[in-house]
Amino acid sequence: MGRVSAPIDRLVVLAAILILTSACGQLVPGNARAAASPAPAAPAIAAQSDPAGQVAEATAAALQEFWRAELPAAFGREWRDISTFVAVETRDPAAPPPPCVNRAADLADQAFYCPAADVVAWDADGLIPALHERFGPVGVAVVLAHEVGHAVQSRLGVDADQGRDPQQFPTILLESMADCYAGAALARFAEEPVAGLPLGLEERDQAMQALVGFRDPLGVEAGDAAAHGNAFDRVSAFQDGWTDGATLCAGMTVDNRTFTQRRFGSEADLERGGNLPLRELLAFVERDAAEFFGPLAPGWDPPQLSTGGACPARVLAAQGPAAYCQEDGGVAVDVAALERLHEEIGDFAGATVVAGRYGIAMLDAAGQSPVGAPAGAAATCLTGAYTSRLFDAAEGFQLSPGDLDEAVQVLLAADWVARDAEGVADSSEHGFERIGRFRTGLLEGPNAC
Repeated sequence: MGRVSAPIDRLVVLAAILILTSACGQLVPGNARAAASPAPAAPAIAAQSDPAGQVAEATAAALQEFWRAELPAAFGREWRDISTFVAVETRDPAAPPPPCVNRAADLADQAFYCPAADVVAWDADGLIPALHERFGPVGVAVVLAHEVGHAVQSRLGVDADQGRDPQQFPTILLESMADCYAGAALARFAEEPVAGLPLGLEERDQAMQALVGFRDPLGVEAGDAAAHGNAFDRVSAFQDGWTDGATLCAGMTVDNRTFTQRRFGSEADLERGGNLPLRELLAFVERDAAEFFGPLAPGWDPPQLSTGGACPARVLAAQGPAAYCQEDGGVAVDVAALERLHEEIGDFAGATVVAGRYGIAMLDAAGQSPVGAPAGAAATCLTGAYTSRLFDAAEGFQLSPGDLDEAVQVLLAADWVARDAEGVADSSEHGFERIGRFRTGLLEGPNAC
């Protein structure tokens, strides 16, 4: 999070982006364009002997089968099978390059769809094994489903539309569509299982965690030509495809889609990577949460944050790094736990957890039960509504690049925000549902909670 101050020079932002990109090797699935001298067409993916390769092979076949049925059903068009799927041995200097790139090594740690050759290619040596190790089979599946989503766009004429009017079809919109199509495909695989690709509720969360890893570097704006989306926008698009299907994906436009990426607002915020020291952050949340939650329960004076022993340890232990204490109506924090969260994810992860406890406190003050699944659901939604007021705060503090991504990560990782005053969360819900409730509050405000 950052203070509101004079805007940072755009050249400084771009320089920082270049540094981040080259240092981190950020890899973003997307449309590859044909090189000046495209390589000869490669054969379809050969049978793979390694587990990650076998998942890729099975996923490619399942995606073709899905779209053979879905494209006619959703859009009245016959599906034309993708010409080539290529698993590229990027670490072999003698490996032939796939279409649209000049060397196999150019695809290191990447996957792409190239419309010029109608090919989906991926790094079989680095990217796919790493995704499989970190996220399981669904990590491989979501990336390939995204790339095939670009092929869907091509078959629906979106490439041609972008060529005619790039302002109406910016890259970030096309990336969101592809994430959405991936959600639609994986939802079907959850209903009709693919051999070797388990896709239950936990795997659904893992798919979103994989997408978090493909977010843009901090400071890239939604309007930048190469923007693909932050974690919040990418996960949101995946959710929409999962719940509403391919027709919603195709209907995305710059007019009906909200993109939340933002640049750094000050040089100081850029220098600290958008993170405040924890004590400063807590002072900000204490003040700002009081301003937001107070009016929602008329006559209630929201409490100051306690970092001492006012709240029984058992209450804090039950609710997480922050807790609402029914006995005295206070909100307490475990500073050491928040410090760990701050270091592992970022400052707004802690702010998200604390805001959830103010939401529970407000429900109690307003005469609603702070106990039970509805309380936890409302607290998660209210946390999103609280966050929305920080987008363009006129004074004090506002969101920094990465803050929404940090909220997404903590909502995926733990159920702290959704716990009630007794420290109990709805066991039937997972990160997918928590992020959905947070989105509702963020986009629709507290009345929707």
